[in-house]
Amino acid sequence: MSKKWLFILFNVIYFFIDWIIIPIVPNKILFGTIPLQLFLMLGLPVLAAVVWGLYYNNFFKTQSHVNYD
Repeated sequence: MSKKWLFILFNVIYFFIDWIIIPIVPNKILFGTIPLQLFLMLGLPVLAAVVWGLYYNNFFKTQSHVNYD
């Protein structure tokens, strides 16, 4: 499976979890202050940003033949 398909699969799973799974997760309190859903909504985008950054960084390394002038 190519990196492109893995990236697409990651995004489908990420947005499914973000929009479908998180709203139905019980909203327990973590660490005595932060709700579980809020913790997941704040934490998952950080993971996604790292994956997207790695993917796009790798993608632009393959574009050395493009002349930006």
